[in-house]
Amino acid sequence: MLAYTKNYRLLNRSRVFFWLYHTNSSETDLMEIEQIKELIKQGESHTLEFKKSTTQLKAAFETLCGFLNGHGGTVLIGVNDSGMITGQEVTDDTKKEIAREIAKIEPPVSISVNYIPVNDGKVVIAVTVEASPFAPHAFDCRPFKRSQSTTSKMSQHQYEQLMVKRGHINHFWDEQFAVGYGIEDLDHEEIRRTVLQGANANRFSHQALGESIPDILNRLKLLTNEGLLKKAALILFAKDVEGDYPQFHIKMARFNGLTKTGSFIDNQSFYGNAFRILERANEFVRRHLPIASFYQENSLERIDKPALPVFAVREALINAISHRDYSKRNSSIALAIYDDRLEIWNPGKLPAELTISDLARTHGSIPRNDLVSKVFYIRNLIEKWGTGTNKMIDLCREQDLLPPEFTEYSGGFSVTFKFKESIGPGHIVKPVENPLTPRQKEIVALIKAKKELTFRDMSLNLGSSITARTLMRELKQLTEKGILNVQGQTTARVWFLAKK
Repeated sequence: MLAYTKNYRLLNRSRVFFWLYHTNSSETDLMEIEQIKELIKQGESHTLEFKKSTTQLKAAFETLCGFLNGHGGTVLIGVNDSGMITGQEVTDDTKKEIAREIAKIEPPVSISVNYIPVNDGKVVIAVTVEASPFAPHAFDCRPFKRSQSTTSKMSQHQYEQLMVKRGHINHFWDEQFAVGYGIEDLDHEEIRRTVLQGANANRFSHQALGESIPDILNRLKLLTNEGLLKKAALILFAKDVEGDYPQFHIKMARFNGLTKTGSFIDNQSFYGNAFRILERANEFVRRHLPIASFYQENSLERIDKPALPVFAVREALINAISHRDYSKRNSSIALAIYDDRLEIWNPGKLPAELTISDLARTHGSIPRNDLVSKVFYIRNLIEKWGTGTNKMIDLCREQDLLPPEFTEYSGGFSVTFKFKESIGPGHIVKPVENPLTPRQKEIVALIKAKKELTFRDMSLNLGSSITARTLMRELKQLTEKGILNVQGQTTARVWFLAKK
């Protein structure tokens, strides 16, 4: 049995149908009956097939699968074997049936469906695909090939050869069509944030600040020529794809001891887009890295020194998210903290052009997910020069730590940071108490006298001696220090002293 599993859910059928109808309305004028007649004159070949009606729909899509694995081609439904146009009646059920068959093709691709009127309310259905760089494709869990005018099942040997070839270009996964998803499924605020940060860093056009979301996605090359979403758009900006893309996931654990066999101090799992995963991972690291806090003489600013350089760990997380192999559905990025080390593992080994030893010296940038990496560059999260691993090494040396260890195992890539000293459970240096400023003391005394106060009441009591922005900053600092608590939202928020 061929090693290809059916893993696309049909739970998003309504989205698939919308895409089909959208294609129909935009493509119908591109193919007329005269063009169909010219195609028919060529006869059936390695790129053209005739089917009398949709009763042969299964065979039609087996042929389309063969076209995808070959040179592309068109299936004309409503044309008999001798090339006579018979036409086909089309109802909503017919279109739904076609949509169901499209959903059986894996990996999913963009398919053009045209309905060309012929006579008596009948149409010829022209279904066209381009040759795919993501071959081998399968239809209903079986791959097919096209030879001359014959469609047949692909042999195990040929399938394996194409899989090896596809493995060499798995960095193209993020360019595939995201079947069943549209622009409405993306986080538009995150897209706008990308534009703003890119413009501020002079890495993206300032003109994009006033553009529509589709125009921005076009600039980022996250839409196909047909205006359909690429998978990179989901990796970066999806609101919810857990069911269809389980690989958009990170698992995080703080183990008690030096191995995974120890008990958990903390164990978390999170699904989300690349930026949300990065945010959650950073929060997890900040929560569990020991931090020594101190104050320099003549300064009220507290200095925090984590056990590891946070920017080095962040760099490793960014690399794991942007360079992981997203074609592996049942795998996750793993962040593990032990008593003696922090390890980040991502699915997918180094590109063939790089070795482990290359990472400690000057080397080129070879992104697995080019579209994702370009957006990370625009967000000022990475450079284009392959300097990420060198930066990690330098940051560790600056903190008098061993350089990170880079290894490959279990089909993935790992970065390990060693602590200078073992960190047992709860081994976090308690921060030195930060003395309050005179203004903060005034705010605390006021709230203590009144029991609780809204922002407006505090402003009135403090008068013109403090601006609204400064007051909000002071309240935020007092809350972060654990001196004040806050409840409610917007204008109904009230501040009160935290219980000791």
